[in-house]
Amino acid sequence: MASAAADIFRQAARANFEDARRRGSTVHIPSGRHLIVSGDLHGNRPALTKLITYADLAINAENVLLLQEIIHGPEDPRTGYDRSCELMLRSARLKLAHGDGVVILLGNHDLAQVTGNEITKEGRGACKTFDEGVLHCFGDDGAEVLEAINEFCLSMPLAARTDGGVFLSHSLPSPDRMELAGVEILDRAYRDEDLRRGTPVYEWTWGRDQTDEQTDALAETLGVEFFVLGHRHVESGFEIITRRAVTLASDHDHGKVIEFDSDVTLTAETVLECVRPIAALAAG
Repeated sequence: MASAAADIFRQAARANFEDARRRGSTVHIPSGRHLIVSGDLHGNRPALTKLITYADLAINAENVLLLQEIIHGPEDPRTGYDRSCELMLRSARLKLAHGDGVVILLGNHDLAQVTGNEITKEGRGACKTFDEGVLHCFGDDGAEVLEAINEFCLSMPLAARTDGGVFLSHSLPSPDRMELAGVEILDRAYRDEDLRRGTPVYEWTWGRDQTDEQTDALAETLGVEFFVLGHRHVESGFEIITRRAVTLASDHDHGKVIEFDSDVTLTAETVLECVRPIAALAAG
């Protein structure tokens, strides 16, 4: 008998691919929607619960909850395992239940999990620890669930963009690797050959050290005004990193989200009015 959890991940992968707003690797969010955007979650169960409760997608059909890097969390104090696969499963169920109300962006940890390109986190291999957690949580179905999680990860879009000119992605390519990354990947489906270092998907999810000059040029190329990113560990939960970009972190007690309407054009000044502490979010 097929694993119920694996089936959920596969169904959610199909839902990602079949999203009518998706063109290539980018989801286009039209006017009339209200975005609630997280940074990296990395197994932060209370934060995910807060976000789901606050967004209340069953009642607020205009809301779009955008999540990223759900996996590779801390060890569970009771079992010693990374149980972030349970949060990933919850997110897959959320996508199935609410369709275009949920967008889950591909991050470098998701990519590493798929490719086996190990990441050392807190002195341990994050991918190996995640695998062990899946096998603990799903027992005999663990191998099938891991395979289905990979399918789910590879269905995630690289980016989303709004009618108001806000571009959302896990990261942007490093300035000196823009030529390797290109922008064409945003308008086409990505393939296995795009996942390794030096190829587009890798460079779009692993990039660091963005500059004013780079984000100005990229904004002009893409026809956007502002970038909302994750990927960095930021103690305060958010940081303006260039005059056109902010980064978010949602994986600790000071985690933040950004909340704004899809027809609004953000700037480095106005985005400050949109930042919300996750701890202060009340039920929708």
